[in-house]
Amino acid sequence: MRKLMIGQLLLCAPLLAGALLGLPSAASAAKTAPRAPLVSTGGVKQARGSTATLLGAVNPHGLVTSYHFQYGPTVAYGSQTTPGSIPAGFAKVTVGQVVGGILRGYHYRLVASNASGSKNGRDRIYSPKKTTSSKFTLAKSSGPTVFGSPYTLTGTLSGTGAGNRGIELQASPFPFLAAFEAVGAPIVTKAVGAFSSVGAFSFHVASLSTTTQFRVNTLDLRPVYSPIVTQHVAVRVILKVRSSRRRGFVRLYGTVAPAEVGARVSFQLRKPARPGKSEKTSERTTKFVTQFTSSVKRGTQKVSRFSAIVRIRTGGRYRAYVQPKKGAVVAGSSATVLLHSASGSTVKAKQK
Repeated sequence: MRKLMIGQLLLCAPLLAGALLGLPSAASAAKTAPRAPLVSTGGVKQARGSTATLLGAVNPHGLVTSYHFQYGPTVAYGSQTTPGSIPAGFAKVTVGQVVGGILRGYHYRLVASNASGSKNGRDRIYSPKKTTSSKFTLAKSSGPTVFGSPYTLTGTLSGTGAGNRGIELQASPFPFLAAFEAVGAPIVTKAVGAFSSVGAFSFHVASLSTTTQFRVNTLDLRPVYSPIVTQHVAVRVILKVRSSRRRGFVRLYGTVAPAEVGARVSFQLRKPARPGKSEKTSERTTKFVTQFTSSVKRGTQKVSRFSAIVRIRTGGRYRAYVQPKKGAVVAGSSATVLLHSASGSTVKAKQK
């Protein structure tokens, strides 16, 4: 028994001496020995559109270590970030890098290397938490656009990263069978507020000559589309008036563009009206009532003409209202003219 105790003391002597002298143990020495890095692939933050910040952690294990993220649609990846550097040390360091063009379902991992070797973090699939999804809101049209007039479409894009985001306007003209095509150059939404969660925009079309469907889309790899809006185009009607050779009669004439030969022309008088119960008529205090009719005749390739000689029995403001056949344009009306009831050989007229 005494010999056994002496042997154990002899075996422990070097360890005791090392502890007294402050020398590291074999186990602690192994932990602090330089070696290949320890790598852990983390999650994602600040996901906006097709950009995101990929996270991870690296223990450089005592050596200067470089790191980067690999990502792509499959485990073959195909894209990687610019390498970053971590100084020598033994503490775990959290790292993160911004990537662009990454989509839901993509694979990614963190890779680190130093003089002792290279290590890969585990593969993860990019599945960002749902933030406020992008959504377009388009302003309602106030009515048809007169043939050949400019048209403006305004609206907002809401959601994460909606401010300062590239968008474009697309159009499909009547009868809406052609694919949507870009109109003009893309623009960038104007950020509203400090967090860029709302972007305002305004598209201007110089001249609209046919009823057209419009939509707006983002320029992402997986674009967001707005609802489709149909902007109607009304015929352009110009009404003129002159005295007739016939006593007490007046000639109403004018043009219609585009040419709408055979369309019905109604000469209407504006009269007072009682407000209705519905929302559309509750604020209305006047209405137009047809007094005479005619039809559109052939003119030129670009415009057609109409004319009628009538006796004005009731004075007031008149307009010409043209109802074309169903097609690329809708009904439209002229500006009003002030006509006085016939009391002689001439009739006074004033346009408005």
